[in-house]
Amino acid sequence: MTWNSWHMGGIERKAIAQGFSFYSPIRYSELPRYYRESSDPVDVAVFQVTPMDEHGYFNFGPSASHLGAVCEKAKKIIVEVNTNMPRCLGGMENCVHVSQVSGIVEGANPPIGQMAAAGAATEVDLKVANLIVPQIPNGACLQLGIGAIPDAVLLFLKDKKDLGIHSEMFSDGVVELVEAGVITNAKKNIHKGKSVATFLMGTRRLYDYVDNNPEVAMMPVDYVNDPRVICQNDNLVSINSCVQVDLMGQVVSTCVGLRQISGVGGQVDFVRGANMSRGGRTIMAMPSTAAKGTISKIVPLIDEGAAVTTSRY
Repeated sequence: MTWNSWHMGGIERKAIAQGFSFYSPIRYSELPRYYRESSDPVDVAVFQVTPMDEHGYFNFGPSASHLGAVCEKAKKIIVEVNTNMPRCLGGMENCVHVSQVSGIVEGANPPIGQMAAAGAATEVDLKVANLIVPQIPNGACLQLGIGAIPDAVLLFLKDKKDLGIHSEMFSDGVVELVEAGVITNAKKNIHKGKSVATFLMGTRRLYDYVDNNPEVAMMPVDYVNDPRVICQNDNLVSINSCVQVDLMGQVVSTCVGLRQISGVGGQVDFVRGANMSRGGRTIMAMPSTAAKGTISKIVPLIDEGAAVTTSRY
């Protein structure tokens, strides 16, 4: 088989090394359009869903980003029912009706949300996070990328008021701030009172929180990550991490030289959206060195063969 991936993970990096997997460069927000317009047909779509509700709908759970678009084009849809998956609210784009489904797989389901909680933040992570926190005003709307530093920022926000969430994803740290009354989404211009995301990734605590919770809206990625939508929230603070940045301001987030380690995700879209937001700002956060302090991540020139994620402009 050949596996074409639009976002690299650890397993996929190993598959690339073995020669049967390839990276397809695409902005995450363009994924629904890719499936709708691609000349490459979608023969079979297979994915996990919640148990069917009384109206005949299977819910996509914590992954609303593009499955609706896939279902529009797929010749056959096969769903695996996972009784442990949380039902995430948001809209019709986050479900598929039994009349559209060709096959249903049922059986014993292992627990979900068993990923280990994030490890303790390092001293460097905490120092960088402390530099970021003063840049977040009360009432700000946050987008948090994946990484130790965005997670560490959440540890220092307990004294903030009325923060909101409009983010590609969020994890357990957001739940803690909701329970502490810090995240209320009360100051958002759109989707007031709701935390908006396109996918979730965390432990059982996160999935229990979002299950049938009207305070959480899971929506397709071509909406959540659209800069024209992002900028409608004032004081949008975008926090992302990166691998390398050069002195011209070019940001590399997906590769080390020629080696692909990740996909672009929503970084580019949220950088644009935050800069368009009234009072918004975008932050690239990283330790200044790697490999136990032996390699600088701030360089005169990016590594040969590396692809720029976010341009200097």
